[in-house]
Amino acid sequence: MKKKIAIEFGRKLEEKRKEKGLLQKDLSQQCGFSLNYIGIVERGEKSISLEKVFVIAAILECSVHDLIPDEKELLLENE
Repeated sequence: MKKKIAIEFGRKLEEKRKEKGLLQKDLSQQCGFSLNYIGIVERGEKSISLEKVFVIAAILECSVHDLIPDEKELLLENE
């Protein structure tokens, strides 16, 4: 399930980033995270710390909730 959470978070992050018209490069520069790190997180290859989620949400001008996967959907996928 941990991997599913990371993948779903990455999908939501990519969606919000694109809605703002930002490239991964733009987001990485604004957040102060490496371009490689943003790519890894968006592909769901690595989990992200809660502190970094707040930084990214602030840059994307969205709620942290907008980036966090819905637990009910994740639980249903496991059945």
